[in-house]
Amino acid sequence: MLSDHLKNQNLDQAHLVFNEIPFPSVDLYTMMITGYVQIRRLDDALKLFYEMPEKDTVSWNSMIKGCVQIHGQIVKLGYCFDEFVAASLITLYANCKQMENSYRVFNESLHKNVVVWTALLTGCGLNCQHEDALKVFRDMMKWGVLPNQLSFISGLNSCGGLDLDQGKETQTAAVNLGFETDVFLGNSLIVFYTKCRSMNGGVSVFKRIGDKNIVSWNSTIVGCAQHVCGMWALTLFNRMTRTGVEPDERTFTGLLSACSHSGMLQKARHFIKFFCGRKSVEVKLEHYACMVDALGRSGELEEAEELIKNMPVQANKTVWLTLLGACTMHCNFDVAERAARRIN
Repeated sequence: MLSDHLKNQNLDQAHLVFNEIPFPSVDLYTMMITGYVQIRRLDDALKLFYEMPEKDTVSWNSMIKGCVQIHGQIVKLGYCFDEFVAASLITLYANCKQMENSYRVFNESLHKNVVVWTALLTGCGLNCQHEDALKVFRDMMKWGVLPNQLSFISGLNSCGGLDLDQGKETQTAAVNLGFETDVFLGNSLIVFYTKCRSMNGGVSVFKRIGDKNIVSWNSTIVGCAQHVCGMWALTLFNRMTRTGVEPDERTFTGLLSACSHSGMLQKARHFIKFFCGRKSVEVKLEHYACMVDALGRSGELEEAEELIKNMPVQANKTVWLTLLGACTMHCNFDVAERAARRIN
């Protein structure tokens, strides 16, 4: 049925059939992508391409072929010198891991505005070419092109964990251009400082954000948890609830992780009970895994084992490995043996 609809270029019906397949193979994904490319519905092709759990050479070639077709049509119609069209092409090639073609489009652009520069900068980051991304960002500034919000965010994403000084320079430039209280840039700065192991910097940025959203709170709480600043995380949560911001699953993960790394078992027990009683938050496997970790670090291995056995979700290998690691730490060989059997 899928093949027949694709042969007739009836992509809407083909998509309906495709959605009914429980676990589509790489070949079926590639068939759909090729069908979209043939009728130049490249947005749909890219969306499906991103959803693929695995990609092979054929699927990559299908997407690249789509990029080339669109590029050729743009040149033929005379739109190749439009800045926004150039930016779209740069992004298109970057999404298909074709950065050499992204650079080619960029170099052929006669008028490089902030949108074109940012497309190349973001594309480098997307392909993990972070040093190249930082060079693009510096070159953009040298040429007198003022970065926008997305430029700064993309630049910071490439700075994270790589170049603390460059990140601070990026922050200074953003402040000078009036982005100091911008929530989206602020959230990226918090993540940047967390990756660079500077929670003082992250909390300082958090305080300056004008209209904080749930991402602002969660990024700071998770950052504190990662760097063993458990009391900071709890203080932030208290402030968060007082301001009327509703916590979500990520908040819960951050709090449990903070309690686990800071040895606050009683607080972890309180939070698991608190969130299990809230309908607005779905308690997931990762939350139980954090609680197992908190119990294990504190030596409560039998309680951790009972929690795993009585969880409403099926425990995976990672949860049992967490318990096994705690058993090794506390030399509890009985629980370790039972955990090892579950892993095998």
